[in-house]
Amino acid sequence: MYKIQNFSRVDETEYSLPTDNINLLYYDLPKHFSDEYRSYDSPRLCTIIEGVKEVSINRSERFVYNHNDFVLLPPHSNVYMSMTEYTKALVYEFSDCLIDKVSQKVSENLQITVAKDIEYSTFLRERINNRLGSLHQRIQEIIVEEDANIHFLLDLTCQEIIYELMKIKGCYDIIYHHQNHPINQAIRMMNSPHGHEMTISHIAEEVNMSLSGFSQKFKLITDQSPKDYLTRLRLKKSKQHLRNLSVTDTAYEVGFENISHYIRLFRKEYGVTPKQYQLGKNQH
Repeated sequence: MYKIQNFSRVDETEYSLPTDNINLLYYDLPKHFSDEYRSYDSPRLCTIIEGVKEVSINRSERFVYNHNDFVLLPPHSNVYMSMTEYTKALVYEFSDCLIDKVSQKVSENLQITVAKDIEYSTFLRERINNRLGSLHQRIQEIIVEEDANIHFLLDLTCQEIIYELMKIKGCYDIIYHHQNHPINQAIRMMNSPHGHEMTISHIAEEVNMSLSGFSQKFKLITDQSPKDYLTRLRLKKSKQHLRNLSVTDTAYEVGFENISHYIRLFRKEYGVTPKQYQLGKNQH
């Protein structure tokens, strides 16, 4: 598994370990490293394998945590982070599909009560209990073993991690609030197969918000406008299509009618043109 040595979104996307249901990010950070860290569309379960982090989350007071603790970040969190020593960290992102699958099977038996007044910026710091620690260790073993069925094994183990998290007071609140918040509902629509065909007005209407109210709330939470988010999402999807389609066909496929505009935006976002990106991929 690749080691990520900074908090660049490009590097996180390029060097993560994704399966159908989870995304794993392994960070290898030097002593005295500091930067702003973000979660994006999903909650992030942050763990430390070695070292120490000093953090301030969503403008909270600064605190220090190590391998004995985990932090559960809600989507679109801002974290100011510094390493007082060499630090290795493993971060989990769980898909809505996996969370739903586990929740539907166990939430009734767990008798979970969801808080109604949770803030969007609410995060949770907790001690890693014995069972969660064992599962976390198992994930690391699976990564090292590189079994042919690694994706299956990771998904299977992460189901149990989610189950253990749901048993901890406050974790389910963050996950539930994430899934049912109108902005995250809108983001799921944008990420759907036909999301690039939807207008911002249509999306706002679907989540029962006025266009102005939706745009303002979206910007407040994600730090970007709905239009900018949708554009970046289209560019990201276009990278997948560029493996099999021409630049022109790719542009049309993800909703760009002006090819030159698409090329200009792609280069601004990724530092290369779509054609250069294609050539680079074909060489690997």
